[in-house]
Parts: sequence; C-alpha cells; structure tokens
Amino acid sequence: MSILDKAKYEHWATTHNFDNCKLNRKEYGEFLSSYLVGETNGFVLNLNGAWGAGKTEFLKRIYTHMLQERHPVIYIDAWESDFSKEPLTVITSELLTQLESFNNGIGSQENTKRLKQFLSKAIKATAVGVVGYASKKYLDDSTIGSNAMMKYFDESPADFMKQLTSEYSQQIEAIQKIRECLSQLAEVLKSTYGAEIPVVVLVDELDRCRPTYAIEMLEVIKHFFKTDNFVFLIATDTDQLSHSINAVYGYNFDSKQYLKKFFDRKATLPSPDIEAYLNAVGINYEQYNRLRLFPIMFNNRLEDSINKIVSLLAIGYDLHIRDIDQLMNKFQSCLRSAMNTLERTGNSQYINFPALLIGLIEYEKSQEIYNQRTRHHSPNPTLLGVNFDISEDFSLLDLIKQSMNNITYTRHNEQDRWGQTITTYRLPSRSAYRDELQSNISQEYQSFILETINNMDNVGRPQCKYWNWDDMKKVIELAGTLE
Repeated sequence: MSILDKAKYEHWATTHNFDNCKLNRKEYGEFLSSYLVGETNGFVLNLNGAWGAGKTEFLKRIYTHMLQERHPVIYIDAWESDFSKEPLTVITSELLTQLESFNNGIGSQENTKRLKQFLSKAIKATAVGVVGYASKKYLDDSTIGSNAMMKYFDESPADFMKQLTSEYSQQIEAIQKIRECLSQLAEVLKSTYGAEIPVVVLVDELDRCRPTYAIEMLEVIKHFFKTDNFVFLIATDTDQLSHSINAVYGYNFDSKQYLKKFFDRKATLPSPDIEAYLNAVGINYEQYNRLRLFPIMFNNRLEDSINKIVSLLAIGYDLHIRDIDQLMNKFQSCLRSAMNTLERTGNSQYINFPALLIGLIEYEKSQEIYNQRTRHHSPNPTLLGVNFDISEDFSLLDLIKQSMNNITYTRHNEQDRWGQTITTYRLPSRSAYRDELQSNISQEYQSFILETINNMDNVGRPQCKYWNWDDMKKVIELAGTLE
C-alpha cells in the first residue's frame, strides 16, 4: 500500500502536481525537493516569495511530489490557527494526526503513546517561554526570545520562577524524549511501509500571522522538533516577516540576522513566466471577437498580443500572480461591459486594450497619476517596477506613454477663413507618426503604430465608438468594485 493513499491531503495528487503547474515550476520544485530530502537532523529551509508569488500552490505541489517519492509529508497552515491555539499545540496536533494517518498505528502504538505523554508534559506549562529558557540553559540552544516568556515575567515573576525551578528536569526530559519519539516514528514508517526518510514538514502562511505568533511558532519548531529524520520547509514573504519581528522587538533590531537562527538556508521562489502562465490559463477571447481590440502586434493574434503586453506590464508595474489574476478578471469584466454597449447601441467598439490595462493597474495601485489624468491631459507615466526595451527603439515606457496619449484629446488653436481663432480637441492623427513611419523602425514599433492609427481613423465615423479616457475611466472604476 502506498503512503500516498493515507495522506491527509492525498486529493492534491490530482489538483496540485507539477505536471499541471501553469507556472512551469516543475524543474525547480523537483530540484528543491531533492535538495531538502538530502538534509537531516531537523534541517529548516526558508522558501522566500513575495505576496502573491504562488507559494501556497507551490507547497501543495511539493506535498504531492514528496508523497510520490515515498516521503511522509505533513502540511501545516499556520494562519488557520493564529487566533485559536498555541503554536506548540498546533504543530503537535498536526504531527500526530498526520503521522498516525500514514501508519494507522501499526507497529507504533507504544511510540505514539509515549510521544503524547511527553508532549502533554511540555504543553502543560504553556510553555514556549519556559521550555525556551530551559533549552538555553541545559541544551545550549541559543534561539531564545519568546514573547511568551516575557509575558510570564511581567505578570507574576515569583510564580514564574517557582514553576521554572520545579519543572526544569521534567521539561528537559520532555524535549529530549519528544525528539527521540519523533525520530523513532519516522523509522517505523520506513520499516512498515518502506517510506523514505526524512519526514518533510511544510509550514505555510507564517507571514500572515500575528508577529508574536509567528515568532513563537519558529521557536517551537527550533526547540521541540529539530530532530533526526525530520526536515522543514517554511514558506514566507521573508521581508514581511522581518518587518513583523521589528514590530515586536523594535525597528533597530536586526531581524534578518535573527531569522538566520531559525533557518539553516534560504531559497527564493523564482519569478514565474507570466506569458506562459496566461497561455496556460487560456482565456477565450473569441467571445469578444465583435469588439475592435487593438493593437494586435505579436504573431498577428489577439490572444498572443494581450498575453505579451500583460507580461510586459507585469514587469513594469511589479505585478505578481495574484495581481495578474485580479487584473485579468477585471479586464474581462470591462470587455463584457463593452459587449453589452455594442448590443445595446449597435455601434462598433474600438478599444486600445493596453490603455485599458494600464488604467486598471493604476487604479488598483492607487497611483496619483490616475487621478491626474483627464480627457484632455495625460501625465507622464511612472513605473513601480523597471523600464526595459521591447525592441531597440521602443521601450515599455514608450508603449505606456503612447497608449495613454492615443486616448487623450489635445488642444489645437486654428484660424477660420475670417481670421477668428477656433479651439478644437483632437486625438493624435496619422501625421503625428509621420517621422517614425518614414524611418527605419523595428517591426514591433511599426506594428504598434500602424495598428493604432488604422483604428483611430474610425473616430467620428457613423456607428463607430472609439473609447477615450472618459469611457475607460467609467468601466475601470466599476470593475474596481470587484475583489
């Protein structure tokens, strides 16, 4: 019988495996897995990834992969328990429940019973602080700093010292025996089911927890469960976790150095290929084929052009996977609104889709430039990420600036035949790009210009509606109500 059949989250084998990973992280996941199981003795690896980078999805796939490699694996969502339990109780419960599900008690009842007894002793003191202090004194474990310990000193110093003195020996024995029992349970899994060791423990969502809770959970892992035959992978936005630690210990505290006491190594989740991700998601743009979406400048296909431009904007505006998912959801809501307008009025809808995407991003990011832009004024754009060249003569910033200019009416003063000044407002005309079109420009830039001006030629024609900034602003803010 495979240990996969007894895992708590065995259903992830279908929904979350590296073969169906839309972010193409199979190679990295297999590499990280082989590195992790090559370590021993309670090795702790920190997987660093920014908010929205897909850490949870990645950990679930690691879980499935580890089971397929016959490693018992335990998944703990730290944030689920943040407001209800002590970290020691949470980890204890998950370790016992998930380990027992693997071996079903066969050949290990005595070990499990002993482990529960020793864990009960440790939990009895509530004891992150008490055990932490004892660990420092007797096991030379220097990772101390629990907020819980300070709580005892503040509330009742005399009672705290009395309890600490009377229970030293029991607490130290409990810590040592917990480590011993856990290691023996792993050996039982190996001998009974042919499981590979080490046991892999995945801890997720730690950076979403209260700062004190996150710190205490790290201490519990370090003090109680750093043992033979177990390794840990803890996924965090490590910069955010550092800020949380500073919130507890002060902003002059070296939180990054402090975290090194808990983590043996740190790995960074690679940035995904956004274009490949969008191609894998496969949004059906055929449903919007009655809309005039432009510019189509990559592979002569609308889908390829949208996915490519979204991937470029993701770099320029520092968008992560969750940001991309939200952006595409809102983008489609705008397109559905345009379809409704087309059905209602019968007018063809001409939409500069990069401008619409940029507006959605600016609104979501609360950029001041969004409020500064008007029907007659388009400020110079600002990027949250980095600018780069799309081609040798066309940068991302060029694409953003020109896309927004092409939905903005500029003022023109002219004289009529009687010499009177007439003020008009017009979108950029074909003549605005005369110099570029007469020079030797790159294919990407040429496609962008020709697609844009060919569609702008329809401004003012019967039954043609060219979306300007005011039109886009309305649907952007309606879409902004979606979360």
